[in-house]
Amino acid sequence: MKKGFTLVELLAVIAILSVIMSVALFSVIRVRNDSLENIVDTKIDLIEQAAILYGQENPSAINNTTCKEIVLKSDESGDEVYTPSYCVTVTAGFLIDEGYFNSGDLDEENGKPDLINDVTSTSMRNDTVIVYRMNNRIYSIMDCIASNGEDCS
Repeated sequence: MKKGFTLVELLAVIAILSVIMSVALFSVIRVRNDSLENIVDTKIDLIEQAAILYGQENPSAINNTTCKEIVLKSDESGDEVYTPSYCVTVTAGFLIDEGYFNSGDLDEENGKPDLINDVTSTSMRNDTVIVYRMNNRIYSIMDCIASNGEDCS
């Protein structure tokens, strides 16, 4: 009686291991992509907070009377559309350059501070934020995320 495994047994084990590895690999990739999307969502929230700070420190800058409609999310009754009386649109690059946001990222070409979209690996400097006044309070909402491929023109 010979000791060892037959070729069929070895092939069966290899096939089973490859199925397990492929399932695990796809799970790891999905978790990684979800994490990157969460990072970008956090960066967007931070940009919006920086825009609110800009609006609070520069209330006279919120003087544009031709504002876009803003969709305000509500929990149960659906979306509410609001057109602010006064607003200003700023870019993430403007907020970075003016010191309202420090991302820690640097543009490799010119060494200037930058903000990188972790999902697309592109700069978020041209992403726009609407800063508006509603009920005597300053709010902001991300208008266009150019780093995700949106046309912001």
